[in-house]
Amino acid sequence: MVVGYTKIARINLSDGSIKIEDTPEWLIRLFIGGKGFVYGILGREVEPGTDALSPSNKIVIAAGALAGLAPASAKTIVGAKSPLSNVIHDTSVGEWFSYMMRGAGFDALIIEGASPVPVYLWVNNGTVEIRNGEKLWGSTTRDTVKAVRAATSPAASVMAIGPGGENMARIANIIVDGERAGGRGGLGAVFGSKKLKAVAAYGTPRIRISHEEEFGRYSLDIYKKFQSATETMETREYGTTNSLMYSGSLGVSPAFNYSRPSLDEETAKKISGVTFKEWEISFPAKPIKIIGALCPVKCSRWIPIPGSEDVVKPEYENIGLLGSATGVFDPVIVLKAQRLANDLGIDSIGAGNAIAWSMDLFEKGLLSREETGGLDLRFGNGEALLKLIHDIAYREGLGKVLAEGSGRAAKILNKGAEYAVHFKQLALPAWYPNGPLRGLVLSYLTADVGGSHLRGWPKMHDPETPLRDTVESMLEDRDHKAVMDAMGLCIFNPYTWEDMAKLYSWATGVSIDENGLRRVSERIEAIARIYHVLEGYVNEWEQVPWKMIHDPNGPKYNLDEIKDALRQYYKLRRWDEELGLPTKELLQELGLEWMEPLRSRAEQVARAKRAW
Repeated sequence: MVVGYTKIARINLSDGSIKIEDTPEWLIRLFIGGKGFVYGILGREVEPGTDALSPSNKIVIAAGALAGLAPASAKTIVGAKSPLSNVIHDTSVGEWFSYMMRGAGFDALIIEGASPVPVYLWVNNGTVEIRNGEKLWGSTTRDTVKAVRAATSPAASVMAIGPGGENMARIANIIVDGERAGGRGGLGAVFGSKKLKAVAAYGTPRIRISHEEEFGRYSLDIYKKFQSATETMETREYGTTNSLMYSGSLGVSPAFNYSRPSLDEETAKKISGVTFKEWEISFPAKPIKIIGALCPVKCSRWIPIPGSEDVVKPEYENIGLLGSATGVFDPVIVLKAQRLANDLGIDSIGAGNAIAWSMDLFEKGLLSREETGGLDLRFGNGEALLKLIHDIAYREGLGKVLAEGSGRAAKILNKGAEYAVHFKQLALPAWYPNGPLRGLVLSYLTADVGGSHLRGWPKMHDPETPLRDTVESMLEDRDHKAVMDAMGLCIFNPYTWEDMAKLYSWATGVSIDENGLRRVSERIEAIARIYHVLEGYVNEWEQVPWKMIHDPNGPKYNLDEIKDALRQYYKLRRWDEELGLPTKELLQELGLEWMEPLRSRAEQVARAKRAW
């Protein structure tokens, strides 16, 4: 057994069985932890074509390999087949669940089947219990956290779903400790389909470290360095809340359903960090003294909501989509919208994108008041924004349609598809690929989950730069972020490849270098692409939203240059450049021989449907 790893618990909610086993060496060797564990397990155990809301889907909750050990190592990765995109979806969520789960004795939980009644899991002291959760059903995420802590430990970390997940809104998410969102992809709906209301964990990690002295000394040096690093200066001051000032100035914001990506400074400032900074309050007391001690950046900001006794931790993606995308620049409404979305367990990006899309249609005369249930859906209507967040969670009125996400909603209403901005049904985040970030479109097109802002950024470039010339730097960032997710490290801390290689080697006793770490990302990408093709996403360029080709305010992409850039992406990944698939030989080199039957099937599909 590699030093530093413990156990995996397999929980079957259909029959109530729980099996605890050593974390398998093949999984450690090939995937390290976190995000890697999600793809290694789901790629092997969940067949393409599986109904994401059926008992056959599985949830993997995985701690990173350095969780609880290194600075800023509290990220938890949750994954399942997405009911929104139908591909494997992973989400990284903060707070302290992974720390507590490892303290309870587990590297990962695999949740199978579906319970006939609502339940929650209690993970503690090397055991997992399935407990009745019927009294929790219908509760908000914050109320669920309070109730579960009262029944387990006041210091437990709790991930929970709200009414959005219970009603299986395809844009429902999971919320950890009432504040941090594991968003995108509808994983809250997967929890809901299994009648799984919450998972609670508690424990203090006692993880063996192979070379304690070297690991401890280097970790302390990193902590001190990140505390004063220029790369973390903005985040230390504002968190991510000031990013609308930046995106608006670059012309890459999502304002008004991505139709006006450039924002003047005064408009952007209304709902940016420079405004919220004036309202900031100190963190409420935490039940565990170590909480916060492991992160040198500490980017979270508690902001009180004027006119109420409530508080919220705003983030740029929430501000960008619930605010600027809907044309709402009232800071109080934007804070209320995020608080409501978190409490109801609704993905702020997916909800903001869908609501902005409906507002766009309303203003264009394509959506009537009768269809909106009487709502005036002009851009900037904050009360309508709050009403629709509620209705999405409870699947009421127009919210029943918007709960499917903008792409599916356009198909249901049979209109407005040209104004829906998504990739593989996953709503575009608050970064429009335009101007000096025009190459970001290749990241959205090829990312394992679809339109995510966390799957690789190209370096800033001249807007006239050929797209193919942006691919290499995008892949560099993608690989780096994937490995950070496998380690459980927060991407807002400037870890280098050398940092990660040294810490992992000292922690586990397994010598690894930068190239060895990069292979982890290559394996994830190979599994994801095979899965994409078998779920029908053969020709990636078909995912480019209509607006990005025809909107006069957009980047006006040319499909030929996108195809040329895709070939460059395949070449750098060492895939078959015509089919856009990893080869049999590459799978063998990567240790993924068990993916060959699926790769072979994907090749047949690609040969039949490829349309260069």
